[in-house]
Amino acid sequence: MASDSRLTLNTQNQVAGQPTIMNVAVGMSDSNHKTFLAYNRFGISTFGQADMNDVPISGNIESFIRQQVDGDVINVETFATRLKVFFRQYNPIPNTHFLVAGYETDGGVLKQRVFNVNVNGDSVTRANPENVNSEIQGAQWGGETDILMRLLQPTFLEQQQPGAQSTYQALPHFVIPFQFFTLQDAIDFSVYAIQTTIDTIKFQPRAKTVGGPIDVLVIKPTECIWVSRKQLKI
Repeated sequence: MASDSRLTLNTQNQVAGQPTIMNVAVGMSDSNHKTFLAYNRFGISTFGQADMNDVPISGNIESFIRQQVDGDVINVETFATRLKVFFRQYNPIPNTHFLVAGYETDGGVLKQRVFNVNVNGDSVTRANPENVNSEIQGAQWGGETDILMRLLQPTFLEQQQPGAQSTYQALPHFVIPFQFFTLQDAIDFSVYAIQTTIDTIKFQPRAKTVGGPIDVLVIKPTECIWVSRKQLKI
């Protein structure tokens, strides 16, 4: 699991009590936490609305973790459902999403479980469904998704002929074989996905909502490892 560190705010200037200029996605901090580890078992990454009643969401997530007194024994789906219920208590209900990941025993075997939590949509859905033989391998991401999607999806080149309807030629497309990734490959891909988004939006006339250091959390069946995690410093 991996995430950037940028916290952006939408602000509005007022003159004589009347709104004048809307400032969209103003960079407030590059030290915000978006990925968390609970009970050395569950990973949580958040995207979407990043504040609860004008308070950064990270404190709310840490508060939720502290309240789960049986967090060391519940399964991943139960943990994800409780996370959704916790954040739906806020008024208004935030437009916040989470990815929750971990391992749980199924038929005596530890298996990966990843759930997508949509707080405002009141849903918890499995993000890594199983096929007949095994779990489907891949990547799941949220937030600013358009840049990476354009890189990974098939692309076509328009060919125009005078007086004729345009045709489209498929450019070479290479599917990423996630099923052959080593753990290091998965780390490298996660960093690539976020850093490429950061580097691309830098040159685009759009809100700079992704930036700062990249945190990376590895969840294994027997241990969890922070490969990269922001630290307090002077």
